[in-house]
Amino acid sequence: MTTTLDVAAFTSAILYPLALIIIFLLFRKDIPEIVKGIAGRLTKLEVAGISLELAKAESFDPHWQKEGTIDLRHRAAAVNVNDSTAGNFLSQLKAGGIADYAIVDLGNGGEWLSSRLFIMAIIFDKMKSVNGIVFLESTSSTRKKLVGWAESKKVRWAFAQRFPWMETAYAEAYSNTIPNASVVSYQGKLGFVWDNANPSPSIDLLQKFLLKIQAPGGFPPPPEENDWVPLTSDATIQEHACWLNAELVEGILGDALITEHIKSDIDDSTKEQQLKRYLKLGHPFIALVKDNERFDYLVKREKLLEQLL
Repeated sequence: MTTTLDVAAFTSAILYPLALIIIFLLFRKDIPEIVKGIAGRLTKLEVAGISLELAKAESFDPHWQKEGTIDLRHRAAAVNVNDSTAGNFLSQLKAGGIADYAIVDLGNGGEWLSSRLFIMAIIFDKMKSVNGIVFLESTSSTRKKLVGWAESKKVRWAFAQRFPWMETAYAEAYSNTIPNASVVSYQGKLGFVWDNANPSPSIDLLQKFLLKIQAPGGFPPPPEENDWVPLTSDATIQEHACWLNAELVEGILGDALITEHIKSDIDDSTKEQQLKRYLKLGHPFIALVKDNERFDYLVKREKLLEQLL
């Protein structure tokens, strides 16, 4: 009987396990950190033809915050809405993406129509996951001063109470839009079965809504109707709405408008105490301001709770 010795196979069978044992003994104290570091960089693991998608770990900067303080970098994602024109809305919808809140700068008044804010609160909530709307104003001493913020759904219903014809117009516009579209998310987002991200149904809904609250040329609104704003210089096209200012927004939203805020430039200990107090209120966001109550950003309550826990 002849026995053939495969030197390479024998070496692999003996030396590789031996090398692994030596490495384990030398670096056994560091292995947990090594594994943790590797796992944080993995995005996909494949074994025997089976692949697992691994979530990327969020990076942590230990030099940014002091031990025991709350990291305020977890600011909510924002989308700036420069004005209430339909064209601006269309470009925002076509751009895609999501945000936590929208910024509405009322300026000195005369920047935002009530009808545009109403429809934005609905469509941006469904299409861009916008959960809150921040209201700013300009005063003699401060630009972009915080008026307050409110949840998008509460803005919608508060305006529906104050301007009931807007809710009627939206219901009619929606009923005319939905036969040609589909609800593609649990938030009520409109799209197509073959293209969930397509903004066309929401753009169609927006246009149909505006047509229902506008009086076209040759058909001016009844003189007894209030809250009509001319959209053209000759007033032949008017919209059933009114210009918004800070005082009117405060009156419409009432308790739904959250005005509590924290100064972003105060010392860490004071800031943490205030944050913990506001966390008890249960609002989804906490507003931070600079000097003269100039708006800085919103912080997501859930992110702060994660850090405290």
